[in-house]
Parts: sequence; C-alpha cells; structure tokens
Amino acid sequence: MLLVRPNFRIGNALISARLIDAFARARPDIEVDYLATDTTASLFKGMPLAHCHALSRDMLVRPWKLLALWRTLRHRRYDLAIQVADTSLTGWLCLKGAAARFTLGANARLAGSYNAVYTLPSGQTHAYDMAATIAHSLGLDCETRPWIVISEPEQAQAQAQLKQISRDPFDVGVFVGGHLNKRLPLAFWQSLCGALNARGIRFILLIGPEEAALQSALQHHVGHYGHIAPNMPLRTFAATLEQLPRLITPDTGPMHMAVALGVPVTAVLNTAGSQKFAPRGYADQVLLSPTPAEVVDTITQTTCSVPISPCATGDSVAPCESYS
Repeated sequence: MLLVRPNFRIGNALISARLIDAFARARPDIEVDYLATDTTASLFKGMPLAHCHALSRDMLVRPWKLLALWRTLRHRRYDLAIQVADTSLTGWLCLKGAAARFTLGANARLAGSYNAVYTLPSGQTHAYDMAATIAHSLGLDCETRPWIVISEPEQAQAQAQLKQISRDPFDVGVFVGGHLNKRLPLAFWQSLCGALNARGIRFILLIGPEEAALQSALQHHVGHYGHIAPNMPLRTFAATLEQLPRLITPDTGPMHMAVALGVPVTAVLNTAGSQKFAPRGYADQVLLSPTPAEVVDTITQTTCSVPISPCATGDSVAPCESYS
C-alpha cells in the first residue's frame, strides 16, 4: 500500500503519519510505503514503513527525476494507493504514476479519478481529523493527533545537549518561527523574553533555519533566565522538544511535533484561520493574538495542577479577554 502526501511542511507530514500507525496496529501484515518529500523524509525514521520515497522540488524542473520516481513506485506493484489530501496536483500525478490496482482519495475536486472516495463528516474542520476519517473509511481505528517516533539514543543526545546549554532544567521552550501570516513580529518575541525574565521563568529559545537572521536581535533580550539553542538537524530538534515541559509557539511544524510527542503546548495564534490546526490536548493552551504579558500570565496560572487555556473551547478559538 502507498500513502501519498508529498508536502514540504513539517506539520502536514506529521499529521498524515498517524495513518502509518493505524495500519501498523490493525494490519501488520500489510506493507506500507509513504511518499514524502526530501525535506520531511527524516521525520518518518523509525516508523513501520517498508519504503519512504521522497519527492524533491527540483523534480518539477528536472522531469527525468520525476519519471524515475514514478518508475520506482510502479515497480512496487501496489494493491492500494491513498491520496491523503486533495491539495497537491503533484501528489495526484505520483499516485496515478504508481498505477496501483485500487485508489482512494477525497470526495473533492479529483474525486472522479479515484476508485473510491472518503468524505469528511459535516462540520469537521480540524486538520487532525483527516487521518482518522481515512482510516475509518477502511475500518481502522486511528488517533486524532500527529505522530513521530524518537529513539532512545536521540533522546539521550538531546538530554546531553540541554545539560551543556544549562545545568538547570528549563521551565519552557519558545519557538520563534512561523510561515507567512502565521509569523509573529520580532518585537513580540523580544517582549516575551522580557516578560519571562520578569517572572523568573527559565526558557530556551528555539530558532529554525528560516529565522536564523533573528538570532542576534534576540540574543540581547534573553536576559538572565533565557538561552538560545544552537542550530540542530530536524530530528535532533524534535528530540530536544521532547525534553521540555512546555512549548510556546505559533502555528508551526514544531507545534505539531510537540503535540505528537505529548509535550504541552501554549499555541500563540496570529490568525483565526489557525484554529483548524490548534492543539487539543487537556494540558494545551490556545491563545489568539495575545500580548507577551498575557502569554506569561497564562502559563503561570495556578488555579489547577495542569493549567487549561481559558480561550480554547473544543476545536474553536476565541480571543482572550481575561487572564487573571
């Protein structure tokens, strides 16, 4: 069987990966392959896959590479190929190129090209429910959250690295990043550093490759209680997240990493559209357009042993009006 989701965003890869877990648990007799991208393929390390194929951006301008990928897929002689999301024409072309005996896709714009379709239930808007919808259409149970597998050696490496950065454990991680309009301004993160220091909260700033230019501007604001993590490979970054008691982050790939790893998240959403990706765990907190002071107030609530966001109600997000 082939799962097709060649998306270059970390979050989309991890959300769809839950299907791999569903098949492994219910049908370990089935060989499962996954079509990822060259930037996300490492996320699938340690998962029960027979093969993880990778699409690269240069295949779009070097079509002979794309043809070679199609030949590789075709040689696998798949019984079933599943288009995990109906948003990628390239993914659809790869699914058709694989020439599986049976195809399954979304009941959307390309529905007529599949042997069978799955339909999202009316009112279902959260991205985490997609994998479960597909699994249920095949009679499988599936958790509604992202998935990643981190090995014990990777965990040990991350623990050692954090001890080198600071002898004292961190209270929270802060990921400074975001894609397009999900990104918060530099001034927000600088002010958040000041607010965390004012409360004596030990924090580590995590900066992705796209935000490397911000490091010097943030270095002057980390203060006594903050540290900036070094640049890390993707899997080392994920293993580091797993060691943290909480992560403050916009709607980003690392947010979905943290959810997959069971790390409580304080999601700082910049747009209402991000509510379809917001974490839904009992210890997660979801804030829409808060001030840095409001973020710190929220993570330091003491009204219960595990603070719950006053802004999250089910799958929807409402602007916060009070954090007292």
